Amino acid sequence: MKVLMLHCRYMKRGGEDLAVESEEQLLSTRGHSVFPYRRNNAEIEPFTIVQKAALPLTTVWSSKTLAEVRRFALNHQPDVAHFHNTFPLISPSAYSACRSAGIPVVQTLHNYRLVCPGTTLSRGGKPCECCLGKGIAWPAVRYACYRGNRTASGTVAAMLAIHQALGTWTKKVDLYVALSNFARDKFIAGGLPAAKIVVKPNFVHPDPGAERDVSDYALFVGRLSPEKGLGTLLAAWKQLGSKIPLRIVGDGPLRGELEALVERLGLARVRFLGHLDRQAVFAAMKSARFLVVPSECYENLPMTVTEAYACGTPTIVAGLGALQEMVADERTGIHFVPGNAEDLACKVEWVWTHPRDMEEIGQAGRAEFVAKYTADRNYEMLMGIYKRAIESRKEDLPWRVTWKNGVGVRRPSFEVLGVHVDALELPEACRTVSEWIEHRHGCRYVALTGMHGIMEAQHDPAFKCILNAADLVVPDGTPLVWLSRFRGRPLTRRVYGPELMLEVCRQTASGGCRHFLMGGAPGVADGLATILKRRFPGLVIAGTCSPPFEPWAEAQEEELVATINRAAPDVVWVGLGTPKQEQWMHRHRGRLQAAVLLGVGAAFDIHSGRRRQAPRWMRENGGEWLFRLVQEPRRLWRRYLVYGPQFLFSVALESLKLRRFE
Repeated sequence: MKVLMLHCRYMKRGGEDLAVESEEQLLSTRGHSVFPYRRNNAEIEPFTIVQKAALPLTTVWSSKTLAEVRRFALNHQPDVAHFHNTFPLISPSAYSACRSAGIPVVQTLHNYRLVCPGTTLSRGGKPCECCLGKGIAWPAVRYACYRGNRTASGTVAAMLAIHQALGTWTKKVDLYVALSNFARDKFIAGGLPAAKIVVKPNFVHPDPGAERDVSDYALFVGRLSPEKGLGTLLAAWKQLGSKIPLRIVGDGPLRGELEALVERLGLARVRFLGHLDRQAVFAAMKSARFLVVPSECYENLPMTVTEAYACGTPTIVAGLGALQEMVADERTGIHFVPGNAEDLACKVEWVWTHPRDMEEIGQAGRAEFVAKYTADRNYEMLMGIYKRAIESRKEDLPWRVTWKNGVGVRRPSFEVLGVHVDALELPEACRTVSEWIEHRHGCRYVALTGMHGIMEAQHDPAFKCILNAADLVVPDGTPLVWLSRFRGRPLTRRVYGPELMLEVCRQTASGGCRHFLMGGAPGVADGLATILKRRFPGLVIAGTCSPPFEPWAEAQEEELVATINRAAPDVVWVGLGTPKQEQWMHRHRGRLQAAVLLGVGAAFDIHSGRRRQAPRWMRENGGEWLFRLVQEPRRLWRRYLVYGPQFLFSVALESLKLRRFE
C-alpha cells in the first residue's frame, strides 16, 4: 500500500511528532511505501513582516499547499492520505487536494484543535468546554486561549468556523482516528460526525522490555505547563515532607516558576532533569518506584502512561479524561482526585509503603501494554482503518466501524435526522454483543431507538450526541425499518428490545456470562431475575437494582456504580426508558467494568408481567404505538400525537432535501 503522510512538525519535538515518526517506521518495516509531506513550524521564524501578516489567511486556506499536495498525489498515486497536524502551514486546503484527486483521507486527532482553538479543552489549567459545539468559538478569542493571544486565537477560531460552514470536517475527511473513547465522545459533542470517528491508540515501539532496576524515587515525565497539574504535585510533596525523592523530566514555560516554588517550599529532594531523549526516559522509568501523572486537563492519550506500561512501571494518575479510561484503578494503576494535593499525597504514601502490591500493578500494566499498545496490534488496527477509508470512497452510503480482534469491521448504517442508525437486525446485533463480551475493549453501550428517541434528539442536541456516541444504535421501531429501505440499507424487521434481551440471555446462559439488571419499579428487577433464570437454566444474574424514579443524588450514583462493579457483570441491562437510560449509559460507561451496557426500556415491565405486550401482528406492522397509547394515554399522548407528526414532517423535509439535519 502507498501512504501519503502529511504532518506539520512542532518547533519543539513532542509526543505527536514521535507518534507520526513511529507510524511511518511501522508502515515502512511492513513493506508499505510511505511518502511524507512535511512542513515545520520553525519555518515561520524567518518570515518577513508581509508573510507573517498573511499567515492568518494561509492558515485558513493555503494555495501553496493545495498545489503541492495535488502535484505530490499525481506523482506518487497514493492509496490513502493520512493527515496528522495541519496547523498552521499545511492548512485544510490539503484535504481538498486529496479529495479532488480521489484519495481517501484519514485524519488522526492527536489533540482537540478541531473543537477547541486552545487544543487542550482547558483554561487556566482546568478543563473547559466553553467552545464545544459552538459554530464560532468566541470564548477562545475572549480568553485568548491560543498562546495567550487574542489575534492568534481569532485566527484558529475563524479557520474552524469557516471550514465548518464549508462542510470540510464532514465531507472532506473519510475517517477520523481518536486516541481514546473519551476523546471520541468530546469530538462528537464538538460536532464531528460520529459515524466517521474510530478509536485507535498510539503505540510504543520498539518495546523497551519490562526488566526493572528499581531505585528509591518517584517520577514525573511531561511538559511543564499549567494543565499538567505540577502545582498539585509539588503541593502533595510538601505534605509528604522529605520522605520521598521526586525527579521531574521535561521542559516547558513553567520550569523557572516551578524551580522557584521548589526552593520556596524547601523541597530538597525534588530534582529537575530537563529534557531527556527517549532511551534516557525509559531508563528513568525502569528505575522509578512509580510514575505520577497529575494532569488537570482532558488528556487525549498520554504516551507517558503507555511507556510506563511497557516498562512495567506502576502509575498514579488523576482520575480524569482518558486517564480514567486507560488506567483501571487498583488494577493497572492508582487513581487520585484531580487537583487534590491531599488525596495525591495520601495515595503516594500508600504506594511508597506497599512496593510488592505496586509491582503487581506494574505487571498488570505490562499486560495491558501487550494487549493494546504494541506495534503488532496497532498495525492490524491501522490497516483496518485504511481499508475502511478506501472502501468508503467507493460508495456514498454511510458505514460505521467496530473492532474485532484489532481489525476494523464495517457495519452498514443510515442517517435519520442527524442520528446514525446501524442497519442491523436481531441476529447481527446479538452476534456483535457476543463478540464484545468475548473480546473486551472497554465498556460499550447499545442504544435501541425508534421515532421517540430520534425526536428527543431533535429537541435536545446533547442527547443527539449521546445517541451518536453509542457503539451500536439499532432500529427499535418499524418507521426506521421503513426508512432504511428508502436510505439504501433495507431491513426486514426491527431490533425489538424485549426480543434482544431474551436472545442474548439464551445465547449466554451456558457460557458463564454474568448479567446485571438495573431498572423498573421496586421489585421488578428481582422478579425479572427469577423469571429469566427459570427460563434459561444456567443463566448467571450477578445482581439487580431498581433505582428511584426521581433524580438521583451524586452519592446514590456513586454507590450504584460501585455496586455494579462489585458484582463484576459482563452485561448490564438498563431499563430506565428513553432518554434517561441512554444518558445514564453514556455518563457511566467510562467507570463501569462491564463489557456492554444495553438500554432496553420496557423489556423489564414486559418480561416481568407488569405490562401487556402488543399482538405480534401489530408489532410487525407499525401498529404497536396505538396499542401502547390506548394502554397509557396520559403518559404517551405527547410521544405519539405530537412527536409522531413532527417526525413525519421532518423526515419528509430531509428526504426532499429541503432541510439538512446534523
